[in-house]
Amino acid sequence: MTKANKTPQKASEPNINGSLTPVRYLDSQRLQSPTSHDANLATCKTRLEAIVKQLQDNYAKWQLAQQRGTSICYTIEAKKTKCLEKSHNEGSSLYPDDLQLPCNKLAIIVSIFGDIANNTKEILRQLRGIFKLPGSAADTIFYRSWKLQQFVVFAKELSERYEKEALVKMEVAGNIAHSTERSQLIAQTTLWEFPEHVDSYVHLGFLLLAEEVSLRQ
Repeated sequence: MTKANKTPQKASEPNINGSLTPVRYLDSQRLQSPTSHDANLATCKTRLEAIVKQLQDNYAKWQLAQQRGTSICYTIEAKKTKCLEKSHNEGSSLYPDDLQLPCNKLAIIVSIFGDIANNTKEILRQLRGIFKLPGSAADTIFYRSWKLQQFVVFAKELSERYEKEALVKMEVAGNIAHSTERSQLIAQTTLWEFPEHVDSYVHLGFLLLAEEVSLRQ
């Protein structure tokens, strides 16, 4: 009789273990609730909107710096040409005092290009971070047709082009005032005026970006 009374006690153990299962299931469901997912999407969209605006603002600054730099290059070219002509006839200095100011201005323009290039690298890092966020919905279309990966690709190529073009601008700023021939002056001014990397292709990319974000979901 004593042994028979002990048997029912073992049957209660599965009930205890089973009671833990719903708790774990509910916790899992809570972590992946629709509310949490929607919050992640809203965060992604807010960050993406800020990044797109920053990209567009930086490009506008780049274009303005490009125009100002071109004007300064022509000023330096004109002053330097006069120096070269005088040096051939009179043996005067190739570096007059009035050449210093436009050279300093051109150096400031070059620093702007460098800042934009560095800032775009940071934007690319942020975009990659958003892409990796839990619940970021990499396949979600936040605007018209682009997914997050397309924004990453756009920023990556833009960052590379900015960096290459900034190096060209630095080279021009460092060499143009030291040109000893008219042909060298023209070559340096041309390098600045007609950029190889931040060119019409980049301009087209920004037109497509503007079209993309003009229609929001």
